[in-house]
Amino acid sequence: MRPTRLLLLFLSLLGTACATTTAERPAATPSSAAVAERRAFLWEVTRPGAPDKRLYLTGSVHLGRPGQFVFPPSLEAAFARSQALVVELDPDKADKGQTQQLILSLGTYAPPDGLSAHLSAETKALLPKALEQVGIPLAGVERMRPWLLSVTLSVLEMQKAGYSEGGGIDRMLLTKARGTQRIVELESIGSQLRMLAGLPDAVQDLMLRDQLQQSSQTAVSMAAVATAWEGGNPDALAHVLFERVDDPTYKPFYEALFFTRNRQMADRVAELIDQPETHFVVVGAGHLVGEEGLLSLLARKGFQVRQLPREP
Repeated sequence: MRPTRLLLLFLSLLGTACATTTAERPAATPSSAAVAERRAFLWEVTRPGAPDKRLYLTGSVHLGRPGQFVFPPSLEAAFARSQALVVELDPDKADKGQTQQLILSLGTYAPPDGLSAHLSAETKALLPKALEQVGIPLAGVERMRPWLLSVTLSVLEMQKAGYSEGGGIDRMLLTKARGTQRIVELESIGSQLRMLAGLPDAVQDLMLRDQLQQSSQTAVSMAAVATAWEGGNPDALAHVLFERVDDPTYKPFYEALFFTRNRQMADRVAELIDQPETHFVVVGAGHLVGEEGLLSLLARKGFQVRQLPREP
């Protein structure tokens, strides 16, 4: 299996879609729902004593159906007031050949090693049926590391459900910014791929097993994330993505994919606030929420973090 363009883009926009969860949509009380309807998934970050120096922060759902996401007026206004768009990674800047070589280097085993030698008995038992459903022979994935196979199967499942990178929020903002705003990257394709490849075998096995067990729930999970974004509801999103955060088995997964990167992103974002330009930051929505999310980390650094209404 050679990496497709969609896989490359998905790998370069990690975050929300990688979370493992059954994604039951949490029930909202009438009062909380009413509040959520009036708010955008958008925050203004300022330093105390300098209210005119601001940075805007939103979360992305990296994959979407055509026309699924419509930006609220306040987001459009904040974007228009900004001179620089900050993203995790601009996939159009990546060298496709070098990226493919990096994926093959970090995502495959050298013979005689292979996938079957690194999987638990439970994961092995689930694999043949899952591969048969997508028309991939077992021999065709034997050289793939569990993390790469997990992501590949996830992408295929989302493609089947009508999701694509082109409908994602960060891709929409990148398209708007071309030629009008400076584009700043927080990470690199190499750092993201090495982060995944560096997961311990047990965590990669868990990542693949969850994908095999819950592949039918992929579209449901994405819908729950999209609903939380559209309603401006960070608590609902945190419930979906971090349902298992206290499970010791999942801690290395969350630490690698979210918390370590969140701390690095928070330091970079803090530096941007004092620059002359106004920056509009979009990262995976899962990086914003929860006790170790960017919103909390920036508040702990002393910044004022205010969620904005849908209307400017």
